Amino acid sequence: MKIKSIDTSKDFKLNDAVFKVAMNSQAVYQSVVAEMNNARQGTSSSKNRSLVSGGGKKPFRQKGTGNARQGTSRSPLNRGGGSIFGPSPKYYFKKVNAKTKQLAFKCILSDKVKNEAFKVIESLPSVQKTKDFVSFLNKNGLSGMKVTIVSSVIDEKLALSSRNVPYVSLVKASSCSVRDLYDNDVIIIDVSGLEILSSRFGDKN
Repeated sequence: MKIKSIDTSKDFKLNDAVFKVAMNSQAVYQSVVAEMNNARQGTSSSKNRSLVSGGGKKPFRQKGTGNARQGTSRSPLNRGGGSIFGPSPKYYFKKVNAKTKQLAFKCILSDKVKNEAFKVIESLPSVQKTKDFVSFLNKNGLSGMKVTIVSSVIDEKLALSSRNVPYVSLVKASSCSVRDLYDNDVIIIDVSGLEILSSRFGDKN
């Protein structure tokens, strides 16, 4: 399979083992959910009645006051007491098999190519001004679209010019995640980034 560059008349060959794979929505779903779960810190916490300091003394006698009996002033019913059913630290890690994740990458890339949402560029624009980067998007009909730019290296000028443009993200080909490639309308990738993805997800045999 071949794909034409958007900035030159060159054709680039795509590895069918990576870019021509039937969609497996279950593999993609499992991988995206796992990545989102694993990104959660799980550190939100509140104190229940046993963790709030103080409250060792019985606030008032058991009988004769007309109040409901209480053994501690740190009851959730009192001011300064603990939280009822408050958040506690959790471990959200979800494991996905390496082959399943590899398949998810291939499915997403293949689907992007099939729907003409995967665009190869010979060289990414090395512009320092946001307006120049916006002009690049407009020139290629990408204005207002959610774009993920995949490159072998993160160009500092490109990072500065694109960081203030909504819905544009810049990722490295060697470390991009399933969600990076999935959560967009269009992927723009340079030639060196394309080679990295082909070797990263291609068959190792």
